[in-house]
Amino acid sequence: MTRTRANLLLLFTSILWGSGFVVLKFAINAQATPGFINFFRGTLFTMLAFAFFSKNILRMSLKEFKIGLFAGLLNSAGFITQTIGVAYTTPSKNAFISSAYVVIIPFIAWIIYRQRVQFKSFVAIALCTIGMALLTGISAQFSMNRGDFFSLICAFFYAGSIVILSNGAKHANAQSITFMLAIVQAAGGLIYFLFEGPSQLLSIDWSSAIIPLLYVSIFCSFIGQAIQVSAQKFTSAASAGLIMMLEGVFGSLFSIFFGYDHWSLHLVAGGLLITISLLLMEIDVVPVLQRFRFNHQSVHLPLHEKSTKG
Repeated sequence: MTRTRANLLLLFTSILWGSGFVVLKFAINAQATPGFINFFRGTLFTMLAFAFFSKNILRMSLKEFKIGLFAGLLNSAGFITQTIGVAYTTPSKNAFISSAYVVIIPFIAWIIYRQRVQFKSFVAIALCTIGMALLTGISAQFSMNRGDFFSLICAFFYAGSIVILSNGAKHANAQSITFMLAIVQAAGGLIYFLFEGPSQLLSIDWSSAIIPLLYVSIFCSFIGQAIQVSAQKFTSAASAGLIMMLEGVFGSLFSIFFGYDHWSLHLVAGGLLITISLLLMEIDVVPVLQRFRFNHQSVHLPLHEKSTKG
């Protein structure tokens, strides 16, 4: 697989994940509860993962089991809080706020692994905070609604999950880890569903809910995860991060297209600031500044000095 093809596949994955925010809203509107959505989604994801990756799954090591379990618990909590969030806010806000996990990751890594936090992380989180203030209207009302709050909590869970996977799964089998993420999501969804009350099933409009449920299970979870695992090996981490963070942008575009959001100055300005903060986290600015400084100095060198450099 070429790098270009890998990047295109990752872009397709970002589109799938971006569409998932609106599709989750469809399921919620059909009276499917967050617990049931994640139980259904995780169960089907688990079945598909085992059907296609059983050979490696049956060889899972204890290390892979532990990594998948801990990362899966955080990932499952992220899915549930994200689903609760989209029930009380718009898909666009849910997409942008939950994508803030990118700027939270360095701080979680510092807490768990004592990894140094770069100065740009503080700049990025400041930009991201201002962006969320504009996006949610907190600057005008001095409050976040319930959906915005759960979307932010979701970002912290995702950040923790990614930190564990990045530091613990470097030499682990990706398919085994993927299976563990799926099965823990199913278990977490089941527990939360039982807490909600199984009687909630009677309220679901199945004719409206079944397609969204199948879509997020098959396309957003299984296909999206499988493509990410396969394609990310053939491109750089920076490129993969930049492309996959576009799920927030695509989520906003889908939300506007389906009428859940409308173009507004707050939406554009808030989303733009959050996107800039994510870009800042994914780009290594030092080599860029050094290259700019070198080019800037070379342009202003006298002609006789340039001729002596060769």
